[in-house]
Amino acid sequence: MARGLAGNPAAPVDVLLRLLDNHAEAVPAAFRRRADLPSAVVAAAMRHPVARVRGALAANPHVDPVIRLRLLDDPERRVVDLVRADPDLALPDRAFLPYLDRLVEQFRRDLLTAVELRGEVIEVGIRDQRSVSAVATHPEPLVRAAAVDLLGLVRETSRNRLREALLQDDVPEVRAATAHFFAERERVQEPADLPGNGYAYRGMLSERRLSPALIEYVLADRDGWHGAEAMATNPTLPPEVVEALFEHPSADVRRGLAQRDDLTGAQLARLAADPDVSVRTAVSVHPGLSEKDRAAIDIDVTTAPWDRRVDLCWHHRPALPSPPLPPSAESVRFATSVNPLLRRRAAVDPRLPADAVTTLADDPDPAVRALLAHHHPAAPPDLLLRVFREYEHRRCDRGRLLALPNFPTAALARFAHDRDPAVRRLVARDPEADPAIVDRLTHDPDATVREAMAACPRLPVDRIVDLLDDTELAESAAANPALPVPVMRERVGSPSR
Repeated sequence: MARGLAGNPAAPVDVLLRLLDNHAEAVPAAFRRRADLPSAVVAAAMRHPVARVRGALAANPHVDPVIRLRLLDDPERRVVDLVRADPDLALPDRAFLPYLDRLVEQFRRDLLTAVELRGEVIEVGIRDQRSVSAVATHPEPLVRAAAVDLLGLVRETSRNRLREALLQDDVPEVRAATAHFFAERERVQEPADLPGNGYAYRGMLSERRLSPALIEYVLADRDGWHGAEAMATNPTLPPEVVEALFEHPSADVRRGLAQRDDLTGAQLARLAADPDVSVRTAVSVHPGLSEKDRAAIDIDVTTAPWDRRVDLCWHHRPALPSPPLPPSAESVRFATSVNPLLRRRAAVDPRLPADAVTTLADDPDPAVRALLAHHHPAAPPDLLLRVFREYEHRRCDRGRLLALPNFPTAALARFAHDRDPAVRRLVARDPEADPAIVDRLTHDPDATVREAMAACPRLPVDRIVDLLDDTELAESAAANPALPVPVMRERVGSPSR
């Protein structure tokens, strides 16, 4: 029950402070999510002796960032980790210094070799690109020297600034390592230069200048790593090699060719008529094609690598920074494309004008509608509700839709008999829902529906109070904002139930 009270938006300050004093173990789950924590409660939680309470503030994105950043100095490492775990929080370099300093200390105690130290530092940067500046300015030269491998993770303005700083470093070894790195980037690569790491292997083949001997080596697939697929996208590849790859038996290689910007009209036509549907689908979004060309291509969107991400609504944040949005005019043009994959690209652009939003809101492709619902601030309420109902069996984040300000609340009680429990839970959001319907749904076969109704302010007050003694629904009832404050005060002083 105490956990429910901690999350109750109507709980007064004295109740929340009493919870911190008497039921600290029940507070963190609610305090991690609440957007309305009073300043007095935040102050008390900041100095609370229980680390999990302080950690709840560290993880709460609604708490003032200035307050959260103070927790970088918390004595408990797990509290600091929770601050760092928020990818949207602008972190100072000092947020990463304890981790880098520990690595340096292990190196000085001969627990890590110089090579291992470099690898660990690079791993820190890959996990969180916000750490690159801290790496590039760290007091230990071996750490700074590793920063050059991480510059590709940051945006161009930061990249140029850090590169110049490393090239002018006070320590000759850092300057030399940086200069060597960039010289290597320009040098023509030979077979002996191929790295043993698969990720680095593919990166070299797709980005660096390759010697004829290395190209021949890759085409022969002597190491069994199928490097021709990565090589097919390399912008420095000689035209005759590109042309030869059109005859490659692997559809993966031909799909790689479809990503090239320098394809001729004849080459685009060959890929558009490829016997493998995944190749045709890949080339169907090429900027060199007209809408008439696209309409003539037989595609299958489920073969596109990015189609699988639609199930996740593209909310997973990658280690690399998100690519910049295309020019607005391009997104508007994509919104009317015959190709659903291009319309999906338009749907994730929050700058789309109202007419384009209206068009895409009724798109025949369910993924276009879902992406628009999740990404555009003006997505209409009817669309949000439709997407919520349509995505019952997909991994789309339905809960995120409910948090959007445009999600409708009116007339949701009509879903009281819907077969989908998640839709039945919507009844609790309807401000005009009949209390009798809400009460009936506290006996629903689905536990999540029962919990939602126990927390619904349209539930009769006497029923809410009764449910405080219900083993299953006490927590939800305690979170109900219609629960009388005197009852809250009476219950909060008693042992947690």
